[in-house]
Amino acid sequence: MPITIAGSGTITGISAGGLPDAIITRAEMGYAGAILQVVQTVKTDTFSTTSTSFTDVTDLTAAITPSSSSSKILILLDATLAITPSISSTAIQYRISGGNSTTYVGDAAGSRIRAIGGIRTAGTNADEFNFGNGSLRVSGIYLDSPSTASAVTYSMQIRVPSQTGFVNRAGSTTDDDTHTRSASSITVMEVAG
Repeated sequence: MPITIAGSGTITGISAGGLPDAIITRAEMGYAGAILQVVQTVKTDTFSTTSTSFTDVTDLTAAITPSSSSSKILILLDATLAITPSISSTAIQYRISGGNSTTYVGDAAGSRIRAIGGIRTAGTNADEFNFGNGSLRVSGIYLDSPSTASAVTYSMQIRVPSQTGFVNRAGSTTDDDTHTRSASSITVMEVAG
């Protein structure tokens, strides 16, 4: 019978006369910080919103069930964002939700939006990015401590103060080879505590 070491640190397959139960635990094995499991979701279709509140990006979520409440979850976010072209200033902001990840935002400061990051356009100002033809790649990395052995779902959230925000497409609908359709992903990894 093979000897098996499970992600929880338990060992099976030792016959009578072998090691007694609980003689080897995860702590003694010294693998704190090891990656125990990886879950990834890739989104290749587009998403849009006009919400002024943070809203989940459809299908850009990843659920993971930690093997121990002492585990941490490493979240890796990779996405492309754009905004409808406008003659006035507008923006798009993003963050991660799930577990304690919504606390990973900047400090409160007046009317400024607390987020991981954001992109602003000033409409006709030539010094600002033109969202008509393009999109910008954004990212986020956070090590969460959900303190649970139950399933946790992490997702990307975006908001716009005006106009429309997009994921995986340019700001305009023109069908030519200057406009891009892209992919985004969210990856979550259980890290042994």
